[in-house]
Amino acid sequence: MTNPITFNISIGSEKPHSGTQKVCPFCHPEDLTHILDRKNDIIWLMNKYPVFEKTVPTVIVETADHDSELSAYSPEKLHEVIAFGLAKWKEMESDKRFRSVIYFRNFGPTSGGSQRHPHSQIIGLEEYDYRDNLQGENFLGEVIYENDDCYASLAEYPLSGVGELNVTLKKEGGSDGFADTIQTLARYVLSDFPIRCSSYNIFFYHLKNQIHAKIFPRFTASPLYMGYRITNVMDETSKKRIIETLQSEKYFG
Repeated sequence: MTNPITFNISIGSEKPHSGTQKVCPFCHPEDLTHILDRKNDIIWLMNKYPVFEKTVPTVIVETADHDSELSAYSPEKLHEVIAFGLAKWKEMESDKRFRSVIYFRNFGPTSGGSQRHPHSQIIGLEEYDYRDNLQGENFLGEVIYENDDCYASLAEYPLSGVGELNVTLKKEGGSDGFADTIQTLARYVLSDFPIRCSSYNIFFYHLKNQIHAKIFPRFTASPLYMGYRITNVMDETSKKRIIETLQSEKYFG
C-alpha cells in the first residue's frame, strides 16, 4: 500500500477562500510573488500555501478574467492555456527531485478548490508516485469521439465513480484537438450530465509514455467509494443516453 501524503492543517487553515475573502489574490498580478514564468495574461508561480509536505506546489493563473472558466474559453485562449500547462508539467517532470508530478484543475463549489478565479495546479511529489494507484484499465471505455489528436471514452473501470470521461492524447497528436475535446466534455458535465452537476475536476496523467486526461463530474460521493473504495459505473440505459447526447450535434456530432 502506498503511504499517504501529509497535509499540514495549520497552513491549510490560512488559505484564502473565495467564499470568505474580500479580494481575489489572482486578480492583482502586481502583488503576486515567486513568479516562475508568464505568457500574455497566464502566470505560473509558486503556491503560497504548501499544504502537502515533501512536495513543490505551483499554480497557473490561467487568465486575468476572474469570471471566466475553461468551458467558456475561446479556442485561442483554450489552446494557449492547455499548451502552457502541458509544457510546464513536462518541465517539472524532468526535475530529478520528483518521483512524479501531478497536473490538475478544479471548478465549482464541490470540486475541492478554494479559489473561483480560473487556475490549475502542478505539484512535484518528492516521495510519491501517483502512477502506483493507476491501472491501464482506468482509461479504457467505449470510444465516444475521435479526431486526429485524441479520442474520448466513458470509463468502464473508473478511479472513483460514475461518469468519469477519458481523453487520450495520441502519440503523434497535438494539444489543440486534445484541449478542444476536454472543453467539450467539461461543457457537457455542466449542462447535460444525468445527475445535476455544477462542479468538475480535470486530472492529467502520464502513463507508459502516453498522456491522458480525466474529467470527473463532482457531486456527493458514493458511500461505497468513501467507505470501501468500491467504484460505481453507469447502468446500460444511462450509459447509452450519455453517449447519444455527446455524439449529438450539440457536442461532437
